[in-house]
Formats: sequence, C-alpha cells, structure tokens
Amino acid sequence: MNYNTEELQDKIKTIANLPTLPHIASRLMRIVNSPSASADTVASLVSQDISLSAKVLRLANSAFYGIPRSVNTLNNAVIILGFKIIQTMVLSLTVFDMFAEDENKPPSPFDRDAFWDHSLRCAVIARLLAHKRKRNYALDPEEAFCAGLLHDIGKVVMEQYLNTDFHKALYHARANNIPVFEAEKEILGYTHCDVASWLTGTWSLPEEIEQPLVCHHEPEEATICVDAVLICHIANIMSKINTENETETGDALRELEPKAKPLGLYSGDLSDVVAEIPEEMERASIFIKK
Repeated sequence: MNYNTEELQDKIKTIANLPTLPHIASRLMRIVNSPSASADTVASLVSQDISLSAKVLRLANSAFYGIPRSVNTLNNAVIILGFKIIQTMVLSLTVFDMFAEDENKPPSPFDRDAFWDHSLRCAVIARLLAHKRKRNYALDPEEAFCAGLLHDIGKVVMEQYLNTDFHKALYHARANNIPVFEAEKEILGYTHCDVASWLTGTWSLPEEIEQPLVCHHEPEEATICVDAVLICHIANIMSKINTENETETGDALRELEPKAKPLGLYSGDLSDVVAEIPEEMERASIFIKK
C-alpha cells in the first residue's frame, strides 16, 4: 500500500505515545544557545536526572574524549568538554533510552544490535570527516558524530510504531537485494527519513543534526546545512565498505571521491579516515555499551 504525504502524516499522528524529546534534553538545547548560558545552569539541569548524570560522567572519563585527568563533577565536565559536547552527549543518551529494546517483544527481522553498531560506525566516520574538514568548514565534529549516530532513527520509530509496514520493507529489501530505503519507497511510499522528519519536527534539534537525519540518502534534496548532510551521506556509505579488503576499499573510495570533493576531501583523506576507524570504534563503543 502506498501512502501520500497527507495520509502518512495522519497515520503517524494517530500513533499513541509517539515520543517527544525528554524535558532535560529539550531544555538543554534551548539553554546552550542562549548568551546567558553558564556551566552552572547546564550542570544543574543535567543533574536533575541521576541516571543521565552518571552516564555523562562515565562518558566524560572515557578514552573517547581523552581528558588527561579525572572528571568528578558535572560542573567540571561542562567546563572541560564545553556546551556542544554535553548537548550532543545528552541528546544521544536520551534517544538511546527512549528507544530501548523491549525484551518481551516477539522476534523481529530488525536486528537492533547490528543497527546500533552501524549507527556508531557512521558516527565515528562522520566525526573523522568533520575533523578533516574542520579548518575550512564550520560543522562541529561533535554535531557530525551525533547526526551520524542518530541518522537512521526513523527505522527505530518504524520498528516500534509502524512495524507491520517496516517488516514488509525489510523482507522486500532482502528478497530483492536492494537497500531498505529503496524498498520503503517501492512498497510503502514513505521512508524512515520521512518518519525522522515528522518525528524531529517537534524536537527543535540543531539544523546541523536534524537535516542529515532527513536527507542522508538524498543529499541533493538538502537546501540548508548541505555540507552536514553530505558528510553524513558519505559516512553512511563508508560505514558499509568492507575495509578488510584493500582492493575493494580502494575502489570504493575512488568512487566516493567526486562526492567528497565539494567538502575539500579526496581519496587520500578518505583513506586516512579508514585507517583510523578501528581505534575510534573501540574508543566510541562506550556509547552503546549496555
């Protein structure tokens, strides 16, 4: 069955308990963009959630951020890491909690562990690409990481709230050996990117994070934050390359070079990123550890 846009919006609106961004994350995004924001204010807000506070401190002390000394308080974490990192950290952690797997659900063709592994790999690559481009481009590497981590969030929403449709698309993709995005378009008339658009429309995400969630499969559709979308698009493609095969990797990166050139990146830069992936994945694994 194909839905037009209006029919799908009506369908999504009828879903009970479609998630809204938790109060702390939503308020934090407003605070950090305020000129009067302070470390005390941010730390006080995050401290309202004890579990979240503990996770933020655990991440702050992880190898991923490489802080040379122990961070014992939220205040210190905010001062040392900065508002941007705390914002993307809190957003990532709260979204993980929102879409935690229900162990009592029946078996599903959607593999959540593989999903989060892919999402983390995309995030790591997006962050590395943003660092490569950092001197000439304003996208914060932490926002690139967050966008990469959440780029497929529409799939999780579909699994929880539109799973009959989503499972049809998954089976169609496997049977025809095509990407899930293409299968969604063919048999549903909407995609996980459409779902992400309607979901995050009420979340007030920074545009540099929201736009890649909506346009990462079709970067040519982006009218704002074009480079942020392109970085996520390239990271998503690179995350699926079999990097253990040098010939395959080299061929894939040369094919990607025309996409990367608008960012000032070339196949050599992409090769450097590939070389850094294993170590960065190890350091970033703390994000999805249960």
